[in-house]
Amino acid sequence: MAKMTFAYACARLREYFAPMGFDAVLVSPQSVTARVYDTKTGEDFAVVAGLQWSSVPTEDDLLAIIDALQEEMELQEFVHTPLSDDSRVGN
Repeated sequence: MAKMTFAYACARLREYFAPMGFDAVLVSPQSVTARVYDTKTGEDFAVVAGLQWSSVPTEDDLLAIIDALQEEMELQEFVHTPLSDDSRVGN
């Protein structure tokens, strides 16, 4: 299993999420906060804190971060706006 430095891992994640932006900040030696954002507007598509991190991350660690960010992006895209005349909405 290949191991890599934090900087190299972040570069790999930036490449994966391109053309969107990617940032990561080590909160502690075992925890990272990662975000994916619009490079033109700065709007966040996903921010996930408390992701597990090791001192020397592996491919599996990167896949876990990718999965968490993609899941958050999918959740953010779901916006339900009920119609004003929707009879299912309680009065």
